[in-house]
Amino acid sequence: MFLLALVCPAQAQEWTYRVRPGDTLWDVAGEYLTPSVPWQRLQEHNRVADPYQLAPGSTLRIPVQWLHRQPARAKVIAVRGDARSQTSAGRVAPVTAGMSLGSGAVVKTSPEATLSLQFADGSRLLLLGDSELLLERLTRLGRSGIADTRLRLQRGRIGNDVRHLRGPAANFIVDTPSASSAVRGTRFRVKADATGTQTEVLEGRVAVSAGAKSALVQRGYGTVVAPDQAAVTPVALLAAPDLSGLVPAPQVTRAPLSWPAVAGARQYRVQVSEHARFDSLQLDAEVDTPGYTLPPLEEGRYYVRVRGIDAQGLEGRDAIAQLQVDGLLQPPYSIAPAASSVVRSNDVSLSWTRAPGATAYDYEVAGAAGFTQPIAQARVKDTTAATLGVLPPGDYIWRIRSVDRAGTAGPFGDAIAFTLRPMAEVTSIDGTAAEAGDRRQVTFRWPAGQPGQRYRFQMSRTADFREVTVDETVSEAEITLPRLRSGTWYLRAQTIDVDGFEGPFPRPQVVEVPCRLCRIGAGAGALLILLTL
Repeated sequence: MFLLALVCPAQAQEWTYRVRPGDTLWDVAGEYLTPSVPWQRLQEHNRVADPYQLAPGSTLRIPVQWLHRQPARAKVIAVRGDARSQTSAGRVAPVTAGMSLGSGAVVKTSPEATLSLQFADGSRLLLLGDSELLLERLTRLGRSGIADTRLRLQRGRIGNDVRHLRGPAANFIVDTPSASSAVRGTRFRVKADATGTQTEVLEGRVAVSAGAKSALVQRGYGTVVAPDQAAVTPVALLAAPDLSGLVPAPQVTRAPLSWPAVAGARQYRVQVSEHARFDSLQLDAEVDTPGYTLPPLEEGRYYVRVRGIDAQGLEGRDAIAQLQVDGLLQPPYSIAPAASSVVRSNDVSLSWTRAPGATAYDYEVAGAAGFTQPIAQARVKDTTAATLGVLPPGDYIWRIRSVDRAGTAGPFGDAIAFTLRPMAEVTSIDGTAAEAGDRRQVTFRWPAGQPGQRYRFQMSRTADFREVTVDETVSEAEITLPRLRSGTWYLRAQTIDVDGFEGPFPRPQVVEVPCRLCRIGAGAGALLILLTL
């Protein structure tokens, strides 16, 4: 508790809001306070004499416990290799760049996979291979910018780049089975396995605790927490290796790396990434000597990161260098369909980026038989898109490669898997009336979509559906309703896919239900006229 107090001063239990022109106490309370706290308490707490007049530039003190807490999300910035996520509801899905994850989600990486997450306050996390991470709590407080993040690293390794936390309630905590690390704006790494937990602080400081044992680990230090350890003792991290001797543009396919030995290092970690921030890794290797020969890399710019590993397993400070690889004509980056995406239209459109040196592109699309029996293939020139014919619903893969001016083709890029599941738009709804006991019913039907899809049916008295009288979700392409009241009705239906994706509502149809009493009255009037003639 003492260490955490150093990180989160007790006297800062209020958040300060700076008044903007036109602000009122009602505005501030509605935007930031939990509904159980009325604006009058904010007026009383800040001794505001006139709630109608707030001086622009002045400040309001808001106790942190009054701020409205709402769930936050973590966004996947980059991913390489096979990674899976499981939501708190138990749904498992591949992790893809751009997807967001909420509290309770568990992320697992295969041994060769890496991915980066960005949290509500801009902090980032790199999850390395063979790791399992629980997003235990992701919360933000109103629109104050205060984030409360708590993670649990079940096993594996992570690297963290935490923004300077704003506000007394801001937290970024990483728990492991054997220790807890709390920070206030820092860069640090955590590893968890059956032997314990190790924490390495590169910037800022981290409060590490394990039961009654605790220590405040400063920049350039690390600590190892084992189950039978008597105390948490910080030790200095190894110095960064000297990478100044690396050739920035090697002229060989397999580039050799070498650097002077680091005193105290028994091993070294070598990482290669296409991103300057190492959002995902092409390579993550441990080597026993101060040198390593890289595997074949595609043409482009890379970033190399090397650090020493001491006898306790603590990894030292990083050294980073750039590397330019020149090689074969590279395939373009695939844009759409994206990996593991669902195409919901009947036509499939492929798109990709332009590749340096390419004047044409070869694409292939295959089904279950693979690329030995492609169902679509073509060479296209001076374009980065192609539209396929109508394909039956199902699972497909596609790939693309570059072709230069001489007609020489480079290697195909990675195969991209996607699912074709068209979403039928409900443009025609038919109604049939029938007697059911002593009540009259009406059944509406429309063309069915794909197996497993559901439908949302709505009826309203107004074309804008501002007030909906009937709003039902059904599993079949029909719905039966009791007798409708006379007058004008507007009706529409949308398709809901098996993954919950909702298709668009089409333009509503109009149904006129006649008035039975009006018909009876009209008939009686006609009879009366005939009798008087």
